[in-house]
Amino acid sequence: MGLTGAIYAFQDELRELLYRDRLYVDVPDGAVHLPLSRLVTVAEKAMGKDRKISRAELSQEPGRTYMFRALKLNKEGFGYWNYYQYYEKVYLNPYTGQVVFKENAKREFFTVVLALHMNLLLGDDIGHFIVRWSVVCFVILLLSGIVLWWPKKWKRKQLKKNFGLKWGAKFKRLNYDLHNVFGFYSFLVLMVIALTGLMWSFELTTEKKIKVLSDTTRTADVMPADLILGQALKASPETSYFLYNFPAAKSGTVNVSAYQSEINLYDRVQYRFDRYSGALLQKGTEFSQLSAGAKIIAMNYDLHTGSALGLTGKLLAFFAGLIAAGLPVTGFLIWWKRGK
Repeated sequence: MGLTGAIYAFQDELRELLYRDRLYVDVPDGAVHLPLSRLVTVAEKAMGKDRKISRAELSQEPGRTYMFRALKLNKEGFGYWNYYQYYEKVYLNPYTGQVVFKENAKREFFTVVLALHMNLLLGDDIGHFIVRWSVVCFVILLLSGIVLWWPKKWKRKQLKKNFGLKWGAKFKRLNYDLHNVFGFYSFLVLMVIALTGLMWSFELTTEKKIKVLSDTTRTADVMPADLILGQALKASPETSYFLYNFPAAKSGTVNVSAYQSEINLYDRVQYRFDRYSGALLQKGTEFSQLSAGAKIIAMNYDLHTGSALGLTGKLLAFFAGLIAAGLPVTGFLIWWKRGK
């Protein structure tokens, strides 16, 4: 979990580097985005009849592709391959409608890394249970570790031992210092990462939504995707990208999240539209207008990955993840060397 967390802290930057050919296209002179309804039709054809598109990521940055996703999970499935029944993505050129890339996301590197991090590739029921209570134990270990680290006397000699590494010492002493000192320096960051992870695990970040349904008496053959996206863009003109969620049920709504930044997920506005008429049914509260507690909950992902503090936060999360991966090793060696 420490290693996968360290990798995932920079997944956005790594995707930009590794997947540039599917994320960016040339912008023709004077070109504008094609209607969303037309692009949805192209994506559906590329996916095939047995794959239902559930979400689209619509970047408003010039030269970025549109991504359409088809995902079906088996929540009770054991193991990674049984948990994902299918997970595919299609990247389209929004100016021409050309299919840029079709991805089997089930085999994609960062999808596997995230699944390792969240459920150890064991599926939702068993893997999530193990991860949840492992993190609870980790929080207890962090707290007990800081108590053991705490100097009995705040004198120079003692502080030098608690705050510094003795690189020239024998292996047993060096291993103890690596565990003790690195554990102290990473304590606050690891505690934030662990607690925000538990917020997800125990579903404490789930928003209580007012039940809003589409009017099924006004059925239509074609979902007014262009009208819905146009309204969202008019309401949030400075949006970096939209997440356009297609409804699964006949009475479901089209949920559109307008993210104001490519870096931070907390700065967003959520809209819910009638799937038949395109009428705006509900607008969420903007981040700046949330209460202090609601802001912390909204920032949960960004605090967990460090992105709330930009590059500095991501670096802190990255190195803390590496230290977290090392603590069980150094801790085991300390236990082992104590003998009987």
